[in-house]
Amino acid sequence: MGWQVVSVAGGPRQRGRAYGEQARDRVHRTIALYESIFAAYASLSWPEVRDRAGRFAEAIDVYDEQALPEIEGIAEGAGLDAEDVLAANVRTEIMFGLDTRPGHAAMKECTAMGVAGTHPLVAQTWDWKPGARDTVVLLVGVPHDRPGFVTIVEAGLLAKCGMNEAGTAIALNALQSSADRGVPGVPLHVVLRRALTSGTFEEAVDAIERGPRASSGNYLVGARDGRVVDLEVLPGGPDEVFRPRSLAHTNHFLRPTPRPFKDLARLDGDESVGRFDEADGALAVGDDLATITATLRSHDRSPDSICQHGDPSEDPALDHVTVAAMVADPVDGILHAADGNPCERPFEAFDVAGLLADARSASQGAPTR
Repeated sequence: MGWQVVSVAGGPRQRGRAYGEQARDRVHRTIALYESIFAAYASLSWPEVRDRAGRFAEAIDVYDEQALPEIEGIAEGAGLDAEDVLAANVRTEIMFGLDTRPGHAAMKECTAMGVAGTHPLVAQTWDWKPGARDTVVLLVGVPHDRPGFVTIVEAGLLAKCGMNEAGTAIALNALQSSADRGVPGVPLHVVLRRALTSGTFEEAVDAIERGPRASSGNYLVGARDGRVVDLEVLPGGPDEVFRPRSLAHTNHFLRPTPRPFKDLARLDGDESVGRFDEADGALAVGDDLATITATLRSHDRSPDSICQHGDPSEDPALDHVTVAAMVADPVDGILHAADGNPCERPFEAFDVAGLLADARSASQGAPTR
């Protein structure tokens, strides 16, 4: 393990090529990982996955005209077909919407926490497949016409959790419901990128709420001025958004019952509920960096703890571990990030402004298109 910092700047295709070139080996690992995961979760061959991902292209292009050119650039830089990289960016929607089989348990995924007020914080563990540890990069992006951003992400994907230079930070929880039917729309990783390149808190919230989203999810958004909001969404647009009062979230829905859909995490038991109770309880006790990082390291509910170590006897395509952890500090402009389980790996303090300045300096004079 160890962070690979990937710095890109310029227009979308230029950024994509630089991304693909710098992270070539890890992008190829991402594609190989998802080829095995799609087979396990959706019984789909890779050509079938690519074909289904293509159905989302029009909605992506209408939502953000920069997304597809950057995806094409990533493919060029990594020596892959654009359809391969597009499929990786639509992985959530294909796995949990198009062909989720009844026998599959809901994901044991991320735990997110937010602190509003004079010193806001946005934090999460990112829990996913063990193989993702070999694909993760710290992507430093400087678009030619939008705010720069830093995101912890699987190589080849556009964005995951992170923070931008406008002081907006975002964390994500996967949600699964019977409303997720694979209807083509905007994939959540494209939504995350658009929100992370927003110039204001309001613009970031609008990027998440307006849709048409293709999948459920929970987006925790914080701003430098102290505002933090939780946006629990279903597929669709603004009418399918709920704002919980709590600034902790895991992988079940917090919206009140009755609901016009089935919440797969609740059907599977109380694993997600237990993690939520612990995170929500921690926020009631303390709201500083030390409290948040201690909670992200917690094993109080082992084996269903916030910091997840997985099961060595499990099929790696079905297992879950904590791939990384993040605490974003918009006031100080610091992204605290742990590469791996935060109980074992230290949180490194990345200066967002400094990373972006280095990326701009390295690209000075390069053409944009």
